[in-house]
Amino acid sequence: MEREDAVPEFDLNLLRPLLVLLEERSVTRAAVRLHLSQPATSAALARLRRQYDDDLLVRTGRTMQLTPFARDLLPAVAHAVAELRPVIDRKQSFDPAHTERRFVIGATDYMTAILAGPLLRTFAAEAPRASLDFAPQPLRDGTLAPFSQLDLIVGPVGFQLPGRSQELFTDEFVLIADPDNSVLGVPDPAIEMLSAVPHATAYLNDPDHDELQDLLRRAGIDYIVGARLFGLAALPLLVSGTDMVALVPRMLAAKASRTLHLAVLELPEQVRMPMMECMYWHPRDEDDPAILWLRNALSRTVPSLSREPSGPAPRRLRAATSD
Repeated sequence: MEREDAVPEFDLNLLRPLLVLLEERSVTRAAVRLHLSQPATSAALARLRRQYDDDLLVRTGRTMQLTPFARDLLPAVAHAVAELRPVIDRKQSFDPAHTERRFVIGATDYMTAILAGPLLRTFAAEAPRASLDFAPQPLRDGTLAPFSQLDLIVGPVGFQLPGRSQELFTDEFVLIADPDNSVLGVPDPAIEMLSAVPHATAYLNDPDHDELQDLLRRAGIDYIVGARLFGLAALPLLVSGTDMVALVPRMLAAKASRTLHLAVLELPEQVRMPMMECMYWHPRDEDDPAILWLRNALSRTVPSLSREPSGPAPRRLRAATSD
């Protein structure tokens, strides 16, 4: 008689291929993530189909889709991988010089733009055989589920990101414009002038709520939207060579100004908007040697980030005129 607490027979070597195949819905892409050949990945899929007596992935036109059973299975598989990972991956010690581990950080496009290069240089110096992937910042669902795929999340305070956290740095928003923009054509530009020029705007979470432009509304600026997109990193590209202006974090403005023709204007004290960036991790990884090294590497990389744009020193917009 089978015991009620007996673990069903399952080859745990198939658990990660199962998760990746269900996430990627492609044998080719799954093979790349798993560092396996396509035949080996196809063989794993065949074994999983026999295990579950279900096709799991079925071809629909030129793409593969999950079967209803596979759609129901995916959350449980992601949870199982997350729970087993500390048991499988954890070691008593971690040697960055010899590890071949693939680290994955979930981040906004802005954080990826300013962090990727400096952090990769840290990896090259300390963990030359490791690899680093930046994934999109996960949807905020109030759970720790994103850590089934991510080692760390880097993002701003106030967005209800999961896990334990540690502050990395505080940035602030500045205004960027093309040097030939009319806003810069007067010796003492005032913030009211922003009502007369089109703005390139970005939303960070809710498409119906533009958090950044609330900053201008609080200053009484009724702005004109010239272009709108998700994320911050492309805003300098939209502004350079146009009559648009945009609000971006200072570090992004500093990086973009080294390759683009941009001017930077600081906002009046009354409407300054600081933004604290933190790193987040799963509580189970609090003492994991590999994740500890990654967190320390990130903390040690932050001081190398540039806050000052190239070119002329930033000018400050004058505060709104009192009635």
